[in-house]
Amino acid sequence: MSDQQPIDITGFQLHPHIVGGDEEDTALIAKEAQRAMRFVQGFRWAPPIERLYLAWGVPGILCLFLVKFGRPIAGNPDDELWVVVGDLPTAYFVTEGNPDPHAALEAYCWLMENWADAVLAGEDLSQQYPVGVEPTEEHAKMLKSRLGFIDEKFLPQSHRWIGGVDREAGMHPEEEDQ
Repeated sequence: MSDQQPIDITGFQLHPHIVGGDEEDTALIAKEAQRAMRFVQGFRWAPPIERLYLAWGVPGILCLFLVKFGRPIAGNPDDELWVVVGDLPTAYFVTEGNPDPHAALEAYCWLMENWADAVLAGEDLSQQYPVGVEPTEEHAKMLKSRLGFIDEKFLPQSHRWIGGVDREAGMHPEEEDQ
């Protein structure tokens, strides 16, 4: 990692001891954790994963994990990354400049929004984050719709939701509007 302070993991849940709101949520989060680890380990540059934390999540929609490696990535000072999995394109990105789950979710939305905008504008995608779907107008519009939902429903509350639980109310995000 660079000169940045380590991510404060207070309230994050360590895999494999992650507990959701009920058994179904716990099972969904466990699957998403496995998916996040497989995604990162699929890159040749990835050092062994030392720890995986659920930083924020709505099971089946979006989970944000903090991956901590046993050593820095070769040729890079980073020893941790954010990983987003769910019903959205999976992505990883650095923690530098994204010191907490709220900032990380904003960064994810920014990366994906830029890709979708470039697709819709017919621009060259070589400078965009590589999104694992065909760059079609349909995919770009679907992604923008989902990002709009995240921006409206989750981002305003994401500073409260740590480790999948609202630190103030003790409930999960999907329960808030009930």
